[in-house]
Amino acid sequence: MTRHADPDTRRQQIAEALVSTLAERGLGRTTLADVAAAAQVSVGLVQRYFRSKDELLVFGIEHIYRRATERARSVPLAVPVRGIVTRLMETFLPLDEERERELRVWLNFLQASLTNPEMAAIHGAATADLMNGIVEALTAARRTGELPSGLDPEREAAALIAFTDGLCLHHATTGTGYGTADIRAALGAYIARLFGERAPT
Repeated sequence: MTRHADPDTRRQQIAEALVSTLAERGLGRTTLADVAAAAQVSVGLVQRYFRSKDELLVFGIEHIYRRATERARSVPLAVPVRGIVTRLMETFLPLDEERERELRVWLNFLQASLTNPEMAAIHGAATADLMNGIVEALTAARRTGELPSGLDPEREAAALIAFTDGLCLHHATTGTGYGTADIRAALGAYIARLFGERAPT
C-alpha cells in the first residue's frame, strides 16, 4: 500500500484488517496494535483515523453493514417473490469465508451495543432497513397471491429476521451442528412453510 494513499483507501484497508482481526481474536483480545499489524501500517496511522477501539468497531460494523446491503441489493427482482425472499435472506447467512468473518464481528458488535447507545442505534437502523425490505417483499407476495391476504407482513418479517439471526448464532456457536448446508436447508424449509409450498424457488 502506498505511503500516500488517500484517506478513504486507508480507512478501507484498516476496516478489512479489523474484520480479519476481530473474527480471529474477538473484541476483548483485539488492540489497535493488532489491527495496525494486520493492515501493515503504524499504530499512529490507525489512531489518526480512529481515536479509540470503540470508534474503530463502529466503523468496522458500518463497513460490514454496507457490504451486506450491497449483497442484498444485488438479488434479482423477479417473480416468484418467494425466490426473492429466499435469496435475500441467504445473503445474510455465513455461507462463505467472507460472511463467516462478518458474522463473528457482528456477534462482537452486538455484545458491545448492549452498553453503547451509538452502536445500539446503528444496529437498530440496519435492522429497520432490513425489516422494511422484507415487509415490502411479503406485501408484494400477498398482492400477487403467493401469500394469503390475511397474512401480516410486518409480523412475518420480524419472525423471519429472528429465525435467520438464530441460524447465524447457532452456526457460530455449534459449528458442525449447523453447517452451511444445514442452515441453508433450514431457511428453505422455513420459507416453504411460510409460503405454503405455493411457488418453486
